Amino acid sequence: MYRRVIVTIAVLVLLFCCVPVSVGQPATVPQPTIILSTAIQSNDVIVLGENRPSEYAYQNWSFEYWTESRDVFSDINGKRPFPWGGEVFEGNVTFLANKEGYSGQRSFQIEGKTVSSHGAIAVPDLPYKPDVEPNELYYLGCWVKYDIAEGYGTRLTQQFFLPKDTFYPTYACYGKWLTGKSNGWVYLGLLVEAPKGAYKGDPVIELWGQGTVSVDEVYFGPAEIKQENPGGLT
Repeated sequence: MYRRVIVTIAVLVLLFCCVPVSVGQPATVPQPTIILSTAIQSNDVIVLGENRPSEYAYQNWSFEYWTESRDVFSDINGKRPFPWGGEVFEGNVTFLANKEGYSGQRSFQIEGKTVSSHGAIAVPDLPYKPDVEPNELYYLGCWVKYDIAEGYGTRLTQQFFLPKDTFYPTYACYGKWLTGKSNGWVYLGLLVEAPKGAYKGDPVIELWGQGTVSVDEVYFGPAEIKQENPGGLT
């Protein structure tokens, strides 16, 4: 079933601005080639296809189901919304099954304890990352609620793996960093064309700094751009 997201000029900067900043990994980690997000016009409509952010049988994109995992991708209580998980890149970062969601009863929260804390919510296991087709458009979107006192903030990231990639992606597109405190839940989105040779996507929600970000209702899947009332008719 298709859903339509009406995009206005007021949200273009927030949703589709791309900032070419590296993720700050150690020098031994190969840095991905940066690709830009896809630009849209004020009367464009993004038509979304199937929401499939992973290849696991149960998508769990609203983080309602948590299992006792006690692995490195689990929250502070040893629970994980499989196939999703928390990844720590640098510093003191914790994760929590937040009992407040945009919808439902839960969301997935990242907390950075210091300004250098850097972590993310993603599908960490390569076989479960979503399959993609090269040169096709893909949309990453979710609801977030954030309160970040210091640091870069929070952003969306889309990474793409080639068949030769084992641990690190060849390509990445970075959204705009957002900091400060949101006025309740806000929606973020990023529209990107999968590069040549890509076979796996990797939807990521990052936090880099001191503060918290709660994430809910993640969408990742194919998208089309169509014009809404191109003749100005209602």
